[in-house]
Amino acid sequence: MGALDRFFRLPPVERRRAVAAVFYLLAVRVAFGLLPFSRALKLFCIAQGEAGSGRIAVSEAGEVSRAVARAARHVPFQAACLQQAFAALLMLRREGLTATVRLGLAHTDDGANLKAHAWSHCGEVPVTGVAEAHGFVPIAAFVARSL
Repeated sequence: MGALDRFFRLPPVERRRAVAAVFYLLAVRVAFGLLPFSRALKLFCIAQGEAGSGRIAVSEAGEVSRAVARAARHVPFQAACLQQAFAALLMLRREGLTATVRLGLAHTDDGANLKAHAWSHCGEVPVTGVAEAHGFVPIAAFVARSL
């Protein structure tokens, strides 16, 4: 069974989320690729800081997580952790949920260089890249402002 067949076998709500995830991954990739980071954040109404108390829904956060992961596997470009984290942040905001993207740094195995990683949370619920974030020290956090 091909990817397209599997897509059409998904329930309609999952198909809509997958299409939205593709759109957000592409929008984030284009904006971060063409604009300075600060300008891209402004375009998406994203501010530096932690998400305060707000609406958190474990099931919806999990659905967004799965949609972003599914879309990242099938887009015609490498959807890096940064793109996945910010796409999830925007999707969660669209669902009315509060979320945070964290950027972190860690030393490479040889200790000579630094590597970076981005991950997202909806409250304490991991959404993207959290499993890979072990060993990374958070240096910045971002939250999507209400529209």
